[in-house]
Amino acid sequence: MRAGAATVAIVNWNGRRHLEACLPSVFALEHPGMDLECVVVDNGSSDGSADWLAREWPAVRVVAHAENRGFAAAANDAAAAAAGDVVAFLNNDCRVAATWLAHLVEALGAGDAAAAGSCILDWDGARVDFGGAAMNFHGHGSHRGWGRPYAADPAAAPEPALFGCGGALAVDRARFLAAGGFDADYFAYFEDVDLGWRLWVLGERVLYVPAAIAYHRHRGSGMEPARWRFLLERNALASCFKNYDDANLDVVLPAARALLAARARLAAGAEAEAFAAAERAFDAWRPALAAARAAVQARRRRADAEIVPLFREPFRPSAFGRAYWAAQRDVVLTGDLARVFGAATVAGADGLGDFIAELEGRIEELDARLSERR
Repeated sequence: MRAGAATVAIVNWNGRRHLEACLPSVFALEHPGMDLECVVVDNGSSDGSADWLAREWPAVRVVAHAENRGFAAAANDAAAAAAGDVVAFLNNDCRVAATWLAHLVEALGAGDAAAAGSCILDWDGARVDFGGAAMNFHGHGSHRGWGRPYAADPAAAPEPALFGCGGALAVDRARFLAAGGFDADYFAYFEDVDLGWRLWVLGERVLYVPAAIAYHRHRGSGMEPARWRFLLERNALASCFKNYDDANLDVVLPAARALLAARARLAAGAEAEAFAAAERAFDAWRPALAAARAAVQARRRRADAEIVPLFREPFRPSAFGRAYWAAQRDVVLTGDLARVFGAATVAGADGLGDFIAELEGRIEELDARLSERR
């Protein structure tokens, strides 16, 4: 595609202080040959964001919601309102390099892709926040390279990825809308994983674009940790339920639920209840999800066998601790996951031992960084 216009779409909830750094970088973007607009969807902010935008940034088009509808629904509203052929979603606590948008648009055109994700660094550009996509078999997306020192590679080309991080993600607007956009019922978290996975199922392509640089200031969502955990777990199950084919879902869903139960047993207090609540919510949601699943599967254009290599880390653990790692190994080795991932991959647990060694060696650092993200 050749974009004649692009829209930078920012979802905002009480983020005026972050917009003060974000918006100057947006309006400094290089966009040769394209018209550029910026749309901010304000999710019922109480910090004066909407009035401040009207006063300080009259060039920004504001779509105002009376309440916080979550990232997914607000991003869909931005795409529906956008004038651009390309919509570039950007978190309000990000800033971008001047060439960020141009690299994403070029990748979408050259790769005939429906979505293109950015390389996201920390605010100072010293460490990687998102260096490509990975996902384990039960729907937990992860950021490749997260927390590692950043080393630019000028020769790095766009590459296929299961998903791009929704914090700095460009989409072909028409194809995004045709695929159903983000699932608004997710509210927040893993809606980008679900979107990318669904696009591949529907025959589309998603790219990771290392040259498209965004910088992220970790602010957390203002969400309580138990709510954050609930959404992660519920939404991961929903993504599996919608996107695996029938035969593979029959294998994966029992294993996914077994691991969720293991995480719940090993947690405590509010976090333990969040795991249990997520499973209950998934079961209550299941009739509606069945309709969403039927719609996705009816439009399937690509087999799971072509998609699962994009997971990259199908057996990466989603929790710390030797007891959980032992439970995961049992589930992986006794389940029928070889039908999905191949006997050799399952027998080797896809480097599970290497992941455990890495996690044990970095557990204090990772704990600190995870606390910072929440």
